[in-house]
Amino acid sequence: MQSQYNKIISLATDGKYNEIKDVRYELLVERMQMDKFFSKYLNKLGGKMDFNSPNTAIWKLYREKMTEYGELERTIKAADYYIKKSHV
Repeated sequence: MQSQYNKIISLATDGKYNEIKDVRYELLVERMQMDKFFSKYLNKLGGKMDFNSPNTAIWKLYREKMTEYGELERTIKAADYYIKKSHV
């Protein structure tokens, strides 16, 4: 994900805002896939996620995916920022 973020910064530096839009589209598709994953994961395993014992494999995967999702959101926000900046 860091490489996508760096790519956006590089494209913005070069003034290639249309390419940033393409990267943003790819990121949005990835976010939709992650949203689908979380819906299925929580529907299937949400009942097994004990808040008193968060050191299970179920929680570990959930935390890893949430970290990945946060990075994805940060990258999308950066793309949005540079796209909006290009219209000023």
